[in-house]
Amino acid sequence: MVAYRLLPKSMKEKVERNSVVAFKNCNVAFSPDMLLRNEKICIEIDGGYHILHQRRDMYRDAVFRANGYIVIRIKNQDTSVDVAFWQQLLAGLEYDGTTRENVRPFIDELRKLIDDAIRSWTRIDPAE
Repeated sequence: MVAYRLLPKSMKEKVERNSVVAFKNCNVAFSPDMLLRNEKICIEIDGGYHILHQRRDMYRDAVFRANGYIVIRIKNQDTSVDVAFWQQLLAGLEYDGTTRENVRPFIDELRKLIDDAIRSWTRIDPAE
């Protein structure tokens, strides 16, 4: 999975990929793309097939959120550029408004990755 390779190092060490999850308050099992169980973060990479399964995805998101998880959905096309992926991941973590200390290092690392990547870009002046 391309998205896994783009994760910050601190997240890669903790992520479970496609593991089956069932909550006691729900008699349906789910297999999220990436799960950080201790940090309660669920990351889904949405390809074209998700358009056909929006109702199911909304239910899945509601179940995870009801169980205290941050749910982040990233479009598949945003995995083709590192910075776009990192920005979507960061936006998902910040949108939640979480104050959980165990999420803070991921936010800090993502900001650094984005800043470092942007600094390395070659700027082209269209006026030249």
